[in-house]
Amino acid sequence: MKLWIKVIKEEKILQNVVVQNELPLNTDNYESTLSEVCHKLDLSTPITLSMHFNSLVRFNITEYKERDFIEPIDFTKLTVENIAD
Repeated sequence: MKLWIKVIKEEKILQNVVVQNELPLNTDNYESTLSEVCHKLDLSTPITLSMHFNSLVRFNITEYKERDFIEPIDFTKLTVENIAD
C-alpha cells in the first residue's frame, strides 16, 4: 500500500507525506496507517466511514472534511490518495 496524505487549507497544501508499506489495502491496515500518520503530523485522526474506504478503493482518492473529525481542525480537508504501483 502506498498512500499520499495531504493536509489542505483553502486549496493550499500545508503538509503532505507519502507512506509506503507492504501491507495489503484493507480497512484495518488503512485505518492503522492513517492513524499513525496523523499522530506523526500531530493531527486529530478522522473517523473513517465505509464511504471513505470505498472511495479510496474505487477512485484512488478520499477526502475527510471537518465533520469527519471529533476535535476541531485548522485546515479545510485531509486528502488520502492511493498511489498505484
